[in-house]
Amino acid sequence: MPPPRPTHNGKRAMNYQSATIAETLWRINDEDLFIPSIQRPYVWDTKQIVSLFDSLMQGYPINTFLFWELQSENIDDWDIYKFISSFRYNGMHNEKIDLTGECRPITLVLDGQQRLTSLLIGLKGSYYVRNGLRGRGAAYVTQALYLNLLKTPDSPADSDDEGVVKESFYGFKFFDIESSPRDNSTAIWFPVNKILKITSDELLNTAIEREFARHSLNTTQQSILRNNLTRLYQIIHHEDCIAYYTERDQDSNKILSIFIRANAGGTQLGKSDLFMSMVTLGWKHLDARKATEELADYLHATLEQDNGFGYEYQLRSGLFFNDLSATFQTKNFSSSNIATLERRWLEIDRALRLTADLFNRIGITGSYLPSFNVVMLVSCYVFKLNDGKPVGEWSLCPEDEESIRRWVIFVLFRGVLGATTNIMIDYRRALNKHIEFCKQDGQPIAFPARKLNEYMDNRGRIMKFDNKAIDDFCLIEARDRSGLGRPCLSLLYDRTDWKLENFNVVQIVPSSQVGDEHIELSENKIEDGKSWGNTLANSVLMPERDAREYRDMGFDDWIATRQDQFAKHLLPSKLSIYGKYGYDFSDFIKERRQLIANRLCSLFD
Repeated sequence: MPPPRPTHNGKRAMNYQSATIAETLWRINDEDLFIPSIQRPYVWDTKQIVSLFDSLMQGYPINTFLFWELQSENIDDWDIYKFISSFRYNGMHNEKIDLTGECRPITLVLDGQQRLTSLLIGLKGSYYVRNGLRGRGAAYVTQALYLNLLKTPDSPADSDDEGVVKESFYGFKFFDIESSPRDNSTAIWFPVNKILKITSDELLNTAIEREFARHSLNTTQQSILRNNLTRLYQIIHHEDCIAYYTERDQDSNKILSIFIRANAGGTQLGKSDLFMSMVTLGWKHLDARKATEELADYLHATLEQDNGFGYEYQLRSGLFFNDLSATFQTKNFSSSNIATLERRWLEIDRALRLTADLFNRIGITGSYLPSFNVVMLVSCYVFKLNDGKPVGEWSLCPEDEESIRRWVIFVLFRGVLGATTNIMIDYRRALNKHIEFCKQDGQPIAFPARKLNEYMDNRGRIMKFDNKAIDDFCLIEARDRSGLGRPCLSLLYDRTDWKLENFNVVQIVPSSQVGDEHIELSENKIEDGKSWGNTLANSVLMPERDAREYRDMGFDDWIATRQDQFAKHLLPSKLSIYGKYGYDFSDFIKERRQLIANRLCSLFD
């Protein structure tokens, strides 16, 4: 049951109602307050939650809410979801709820989901966040909201600049649940979720006296603590902080119009969210929200990305595959285009999953995948290649996989596949022409890497390995932060079993030896030589066992006994260039550059 409601003497505005936060939370999920499928997922971070609670404590309004009363006879026409109380950013989705046969109306939130979910997280739930570590220690930790009962809202801003507006007056903060914050002389941390159990003035006084007994406080601190806890109690249980209007019209088109109008003026809800709502309402047979969330989870996990492959990317891909404009404009989300997306969704989903699997097999994931558009374009080829086949029979041949791998790395290196829509359209046009030609000529369809390069080259986007491109390639840092070093280095090899994480980048001539008694350089070339030492021109890829053998033997012994591996690694074949006396490092770089140039030109020109 909800807590007892205090009496109020204030008048309410016509058509609007108001309620306390405690009353509203009691309705969420357990009683009658839910989320319609046209709503986007929850997106707020912990800073926004803290700001919301701080505003409430200061007595600021948090804007009105828009509810929709859905009659029982129409409940089966809608996909309905619960609010999230325990949330992990980009990792959790609202749970769908089955209200089939419900004999009473329910209330759906059209505007205010982010705020209500934030209140629910702060007062009843938790927030999963990254612990800030990398590698094996990286993980999510569960945090809950606390209030520092000793922080006064009258304290000065954390700045020496006059006129600076404080961002936070009260001491709200998220802490790990497993390691609760420690109290000290300036902070007594109160779990905000405990305030829901303090439902009367008597229980409030008891809680305050309990804190007094646990801590040694002076008179000023006792006053601050009492004021803070009393203020929190009042905004949750006594003040009508939730002002809402309830729409009762049952016309779904009108509801969508109201939803778009209510959200279009805000900064939190983007145009893509509104179009997703139109798709959700327009699909008749598939649950758009569930379909896009499941696909996003798969793409994020397979491509080792935290974001970037959500519903906006998926809808753009679906439009792009079907030769429609993929820009997010109202005209592109006509009823016919929305119907096309639903009719071909299983194929769109399959193309994106097959491509993600391919990128995972060839090791182009995580930091090695700086452009998401390249995934869309390869997926478009998969979509068109398998068009007309049953979805369960869609596939790629091994020859295609290697051709795609090399082309993807080349495109990422050249940086020609940016976010510009026209570039994507040019690539799609070339792809369509190639597939149409193969079908008319009766040829088997294969990934047209050379055709794509020629098409773009003729449009002023240089796709050949000229001298500058070869120099740029050779000068890539083998372990650069952009992630291009290792994939680009793999282009020098003929193997097709790439799982790049199983290979080590190894310097052939250790940069530490450039300029010492083993490798002679004139004084003015020493620094230049050392910078070359970290580039692809002086690097090879070795399996772990070979790399360990190289390190154990040392540079001189490895060079003297491993001539049979020179051709595999595109190393100069003349042993004299590796001599210990009179050797100029620039000679090695010059010959290695030419070997690399020959290889790249044979692949792409």
